[in-house]
Amino acid sequence: MIELKGVTKQYLYGARVLGALDMRIDDGEIIALLGGEQSGKTTLLKVVANVTDCEGEVLIDGAPPCRKSDDVIMVFDDLAVFKNRSFLYNLSYPLKIRGENKAEIKRRAEAAAERMGITAWLGTKVKNAPLIYVKRLAVARLFLRDSRVILIDDITRGLTRAEAKELWDEAAPILLEKAKGGTSIIYAVTDCSEATSIADRIAVLHSGELKQLARIDEIYDNPSNIWAAQALNEHYHFERARLEDKDGKLHVVLGVETPASKADEYVITVEHLRGRIAEGYVGKTVYVGWNCFDFAQDGARNERADYALRDGDGYLIRTESGIWVRCSHRRSCVCTLPEAAKIRLYDFENENSLHLKTDAAGGI
Repeated sequence: MIELKGVTKQYLYGARVLGALDMRIDDGEIIALLGGEQSGKTTLLKVVANVTDCEGEVLIDGAPPCRKSDDVIMVFDDLAVFKNRSFLYNLSYPLKIRGENKAEIKRRAEAAAERMGITAWLGTKVKNAPLIYVKRLAVARLFLRDSRVILIDDITRGLTRAEAKELWDEAAPILLEKAKGGTSIIYAVTDCSEATSIADRIAVLHSGELKQLARIDEIYDNPSNIWAAQALNEHYHFERARLEDKDGKLHVVLGVETPASKADEYVITVEHLRGRIAEGYVGKTVYVGWNCFDFAQDGARNERADYALRDGDGYLIRTESGIWVRCSHRRSCVCTLPEAAKIRLYDFENENSLHLKTDAAGGI
């Protein structure tokens, strides 16, 4: 089990990379760190691996990682390989420094190479090999010895789309296999499909903050904030609106800095949210958000389609103003108002969900 308690990382020149993170990863659990550049993913992994210091507390099975160094294996973002050495040397080195005998080193190195399909490259210097094979070399190290924790930093980064899919299809079953044996796994990704493919839970990171840690379905259905919603749906749409209580019903009024004319206002009744959102927001500006597949089929606000992309059994239609709407068939004009039942409200200042915790299954 891995525990992070109030983990903060701040450099001497003042930049804060991580801010007061709390997290727990159980034995055999797979956690995906999902976030863009500078979100803190790499730093968090290095903190758990004990290769960078931090404030707060990191525990592996109740002890600091400095006492459990051999219980952790990390595949770094730079792959941490000796480029002027052969594939065989790179696989042998971790075992050599641990005092294993030559025969055992050779056996394990060759077995690891076979698992990742790099046997033919064992005599080749790393600098002379294509990047995808170097990445396979880094993953092959996971087979050299047992560990309690595996940390992987964006293993498909830098590859073509086809290569990334090929490598992930090879690495994912390995991680699942390790997790079944009780190993805790944390892997960092920028690709949503990689995050959702095998993770038990997803940790959404942005600017060093943990925006949400929950199961995939929980984040989809109950995002804690706009950042979490957009992490799993890049076309998640949100607009500035006003929350009103009029004639005994709750309404959101769209039309404030939206693609529609500023003179136009569109009223949507959200009485079903009464008692399910935080108090004190009536009469105030809020954000209204919804998924790209939760637009109403018909409504008063419509836009012409700019173009359409096939998406599974439907289409992603981009409107002239840049809104993405998912439809079951290609259309020349789409409604850009949401289904009332699918609306979620967010604080206009901090972008956090206004929905009460009793109404949300997920959260940090």
